[in-house]
Amino acid sequence: MAGPAFDSDLENASSCPYCGRPFPHTRYRTLHVGLEHHDRLTDEQREAFVAEYREETAEIKRFRLKALALLIAIYFGFLYLYLAIV
Repeated sequence: MAGPAFDSDLENASSCPYCGRPFPHTRYRTLHVGLEHHDRLTDEQREAFVAEYREETAEIKRFRLKALALLIAIYFGFLYLYLAIV
């Protein structure tokens, strides 16, 4: 059975060395290779994956904190607006 067909119209795309899937950024390719082809990684690829995974995890944590801060600010903004009107 043939694998899935991917759009290959991405310019300057780096593709997965195992399945040929194109990615617009090498970072995405590194994460894909580490997650989907973890049993075939070389030591260099594994180190690159771990570094990218940790960086992405840190970015997600920062985003969650910023989103939480924004929700709290909106909540108290509406609370103060309600108190000012009442």
